[in-house]
Amino acid sequence: MKTTPDITLQQAAKLLGFSDKASMIEIRKRYHELVREWHPDVSAHEPDQSHEMMIRYKEAYEILVDYCMNYQVTFTEEENNKRNISRSMDYWQEHFGDDPIWG
Repeated sequence: MKTTPDITLQQAAKLLGFSDKASMIEIRKRYHELVREWHPDVSAHEPDQSHEMMIRYKEAYEILVDYCMNYQVTFTEEENNKRNISRSMDYWQEHFGDDPIWG
């Protein structure tokens, strides 16, 4: 069992195709799109390559999900509205400090 991830938060975000901010829903949706594309049972790619990509995507997804859960990132627009949360960087800096994944 791994104790430390092989990739950083920034690398995980880049691997899943995020260069800016992403919500938990967007991360989950993108992960599922990539899994459908690269799954060894349906992929046109080589089986070994598909297997390796599936492992990398799973690790990246888990890293981002753990990060979001630790920082209590809200999941829906409705939750944000209920809590009257501003999406500005000022709010983020005030509550969470320097964000290691989104800058």
